[in-house]
Amino acid sequence: MDQKPGWPLLRTTTLATPVVQHQTRKVSVVNWVMSLPERFPNLTSQQSFCDSQLKDILKETNKWFSYDVLKTATSDFSSENLIGKGGCNEVYKGVLEDGKEVAVKILKSSGKEAVNDFIQEVRIISSLSHQNISPLIGICVHYNDLISVYNLSSRGSLEEALQGKHVLGWEERFQIAIGLGKALDYLHNQCSNPVIHRDVKSSNVLLSDEFEPQLSDFGLSMWGSNSCGYTIQRDVLGTFGYLAPEYFMYGKVSDKVDVYAFGVVLFELISGRTTISYDSPRGQESLVMWAIPMIEKGDARELLDPNISGSLEEAQFQKTVLAARCCLTRAATHRPNIREILKLLRGEDEVEKWVKKVEEDEDCFDDDEVYPNSNKDLHLSLAMLGIEDNDSVSVGSLERSSRSIFSSSSSQELQS
Repeated sequence: MDQKPGWPLLRTTTLATPVVQHQTRKVSVVNWVMSLPERFPNLTSQQSFCDSQLKDILKETNKWFSYDVLKTATSDFSSENLIGKGGCNEVYKGVLEDGKEVAVKILKSSGKEAVNDFIQEVRIISSLSHQNISPLIGICVHYNDLISVYNLSSRGSLEEALQGKHVLGWEERFQIAIGLGKALDYLHNQCSNPVIHRDVKSSNVLLSDEFEPQLSDFGLSMWGSNSCGYTIQRDVLGTFGYLAPEYFMYGKVSDKVDVYAFGVVLFELISGRTTISYDSPRGQESLVMWAIPMIEKGDARELLDPNISGSLEEAQFQKTVLAARCCLTRAATHRPNIREILKLLRGEDEVEKWVKKVEEDEDCFDDDEVYPNSNKDLHLSLAMLGIEDNDSVSVGSLERSSRSIFSSSSSQELQS
């Protein structure tokens, strides 16, 4: 079936009208779900629902928390302990009785779909074990609140670190890039059931005291496929500035959407800029649309965060720039997988090979994942990011030849 670029992000949400309104207001979502005989015929209590759906998922390392324990740990979920807030989520800092600091994430559920999504998130995160993925400590189900508990990151998120007073050095940034790449390689290539995160961004990368990154928040994650295909999602979810073109234009999901988002994070690490900056000059609000023309003009050095002090390994920097550029290839079929990107970052692949690959992909406009070369479609993609069009930027410029991706002097340094 032919697909046309559109607005899959726009959707209409309707609320089911309860049969007996005053009764549904008095029961939790869990109890409401249990009352559906065709789906849960044998469940008679909240505990039996939790047991049947979650207990067999959780490993011995995970535990069930009572609501009172978490309430005490967070000082009754006080505003002083609120460390994060989203559309349906709130995250609180908490301290357990043994002194362990935790992050308590509360999902305010609004129906059985939210319950199923929570079960899916728990199922996926409980199956994972990697040093660069934030592990689930436990859960709690309390009426309409679906709660998950994680270790509290001592240094907060990568987003906070990049925008904070302490300036990350280049070596720290590069190690964060490698660690995040390893986490994605684990999800895509080492799990028995591949996992697509779907919300890779700097605010979902937590940092330890040693600046070891841990990928977190698997609320949008989904099982991938062992084949090389993709699935279609009618409802496109994620964060503006990180969404791959084939995803927000067509709803196509594969592990390549994580690779694209990883490229955006690499640009954040390189530049210290946010994905969307309304304080920037006209035409430079988007990090990606500001960075790529710089690279194509051979001005990659201009991307470097001016706040970085100390030594900088030039070859390492240039490989990171090239890796980011390759991740942002518009057509998913031509976009490298995360293992290839890791090899490039680690120096296990020749840089010249990847420069040539970018050049060869420049004319790949016949792929149905690549939107047409027109100002109308450029304006559409920019509107999705919440920024204005700029006549000086064209779609063609986003995939132009990377022959000048490095200046001649930089290329010599790479070969030395």
